Amino acid sequence: MELSRRRERELARLGEEATTLWHRQRDVLSRAGDLLRDAGRQAGDIGRDDLYPKARRQVESHLDPVLTRLGKAPQKESVGFGASVLMAIGAAAVAIIGYAIWSTLRSDDDLWVDADDEF
Repeated sequence: MELSRRRERELARLGEEATTLWHRQRDVLSRAGDLLRDAGRQAGDIGRDDLYPKARRQVESHLDPVLTRLGKAPQKESVGFGASVLMAIGAAAVAIIGYAIWSTLRSDDDLWVDADDEF
């Protein structure tokens, strides 16, 4: 199919405009990425320098009385290493027994092959 010279020029002009537009969009997106990086950096600086210290002071001022009161309360003995190991072994045994029961009771209808099937 042959195009007239006028159509060829129009197509060439549109191609150039599309290329120019593509380059402009790429530049805009690059600038937007730079802006987002700078905004993220500023947000991190503000959070680290202003918000975090204020929040920490507020939390400490509200929790210090509670923590002081808890510190005066009698402490319970923690569970020893041996007891922790025995609890882990018990939990594993319960999980294994549960899996064995589940696998025994599940329906295996799709695993059976009828004798009437011919290959």
